Amino acid sequence: MQNYTRAILFANGDCPGKLELQISEKDYLIAVDGGLLNMLKLGLQPHLLIGDLDSISAADLHQCQQAGVEILRFSPQKNETDLELALLEAIKREFPQILLTCALGGRLDHTLGNLSILAMPESKGLQISILDGQTSVYLVRDQLHLETTQGDLVSLIPAGTEVQGIHTDGLRYPLENEKLDPWKTRGLSNIALGERVSVYLKSGQLYVFHISTKTNTEEKEQDE
Repeated sequence: MQNYTRAILFANGDCPGKLELQISEKDYLIAVDGGLLNMLKLGLQPHLLIGDLDSISAADLHQCQQAGVEILRFSPQKNETDLELALLEAIKREFPQILLTCALGGRLDHTLGNLSILAMPESKGLQISILDGQTSVYLVRDQLHLETTQGDLVSLIPAGTEVQGIHTDGLRYPLENEKLDPWKTRGLSNIALGERVSVYLKSGQLYVFHISTKTNTEEKEQDE
């Protein structure tokens, strides 16, 4: 949408105490049903509330209506999850970047479902990621460049089928035109060597998990 550079979708999963999320006036905030409660705890008001709205109170819904929040309400009898509908709506509105947060944790099936929607065909070519505290998740179809801190963890997990032609830069254990299978764990817990990590692949789809260690280090130094 015009005037906004990023859409942030607040889902109804666990919301980390320290979200590691910087919000600006250029961000368009979307509450995904019960994700409204996560936003309210953070003192935020959405621009859009979307879902079947079965996880929020009548009082919170009324408050959104009074505040002029745009509301898209769907029937509970639907084939998509609320987060899938919200992501499709954000894609439809052509935001340059889309971030999903509070989308992991809680029920394992919901977590896996939320990860899987990153692979929807409509998302191809877009900058879509999940942020969960110190962990960011990306689905890579060709290449990805990450800003890292030395010691950060980076895990590469194939999405469904084998991934071929993987090349990495900036990791302690590099891959050079290699293959990862979805039933193998070789890509877990690699380590960033410095300020940038790059991942390239020729075929398949790859989940990249970036786990920042910067916050832990800063908190430890402050405690000392």
